[in-house]
Amino acid sequence: MPWNNNAGGGGPWGSSGGGGKNNNPWGSGPGGPRRGPNGQEPDLEDAVRKFQAWLGGLFGGRGGGGGGLAGLIIVAAVFIWVAIPGNFYYFVGAEQAGVVLRFGEYDRTEGPGLRLKLPYPVESVELPAVTTVNEIRVGLTPQESLMLTRDENIVDITFTVQWRVDLTDPDGVRDFLFNVRDPEGTVKAVAESAMREVVGNNDLQPVITQARTEVGRRARDILQTTLNNYQAGIQILEVQLQEATPPATVIDAFRDVDAARQDRTRLELQARAYANTVIPEARGEASRIDEQARGYRERVIAEAAGLADRFNSIYAEYQLAPEVTRRRMYLETMEQVLGRSDLMILEADGGAVPYLPLDRLGQNRGPAPQDSATQSRGATGGQ
Repeated sequence: MPWNNNAGGGGPWGSSGGGGKNNNPWGSGPGGPRRGPNGQEPDLEDAVRKFQAWLGGLFGGRGGGGGGLAGLIIVAAVFIWVAIPGNFYYFVGAEQAGVVLRFGEYDRTEGPGLRLKLPYPVESVELPAVTTVNEIRVGLTPQESLMLTRDENIVDITFTVQWRVDLTDPDGVRDFLFNVRDPEGTVKAVAESAMREVVGNNDLQPVITQARTEVGRRARDILQTTLNNYQAGIQILEVQLQEATPPATVIDAFRDVDAARQDRTRLELQARAYANTVIPEARGEASRIDEQARGYRERVIAEAAGLADRFNSIYAEYQLAPEVTRRRMYLETMEQVLGRSDLMILEADGGAVPYLPLDRLGQNRGPAPQDSATQSRGATGGQ
């Protein structure tokens, strides 16, 4: 754009119009733009001198003396004001977020880097640290640490909460800045409330032993849900139990109760071991008796069936030859009866003659003794 294009407007950049005094340092007469002696446009140095003269006229100077110096000072001040960080531009660090407020109202959130803005008081910037992991410890005082379990026992709990600004939500940074006045105090109060709820729904023994991790996880879920309802813009990373023990004032009684529980467990294990030994033996004995009973039943039934078949066979023979069959049955019966008895034969006159079983007559007899005469005869005859 040429220096002599000053149509319209007054001041240093244009003419005041027709009939008025021309205060344009570039110069412009009624007949058109002012040119140099050779008909060329004025050079830059001439323009600067005229500009200085105009500034001097503004501040009461003449021809670029002290007024020109004051103008330069003003220009330098304006330049410095523009160059100062925070007026027209600002830097957002890697761990920060730039929250721009326009007339005190939220306008936008900027990421890391060099950013532009309107000067104060139109726009202002907040630079909160959004990637820093904060840690709060709860339970440093008895009022915070003593909690009541579901089985009406008291447990002394100390735990830590790790949190940061919620970057997963597009409005997380804004909510963090404007919805919560004291983020650390809010997290601490809500964490204590969540832990009391979880402990109140569990017995003492799991809380101080194997369920510590589960207690921390459930407390974190409740804490995060509550903060989301508050629109606090806070993300809970972890809730970790540091200590979970009975109170020091009742630790001895608790140890006695724990020892009694251990004794009960030991006795129960002994009883189970004894039952595991006796019950199988009793079951084996019952099985053996049951098998014996089944065997006896089968034997009796078989014997009865055999006797019935024998009776039927004898009855069939009896129908064919009754007399012979009766005689045979009589003899067999007498043989069975008398064969197991010591018999005495009585004569008609009342004398008793011992029955001599001929089949056993010579079983117990030894060799007959021989006298000396018999021996000598035997010897002579041998000769």
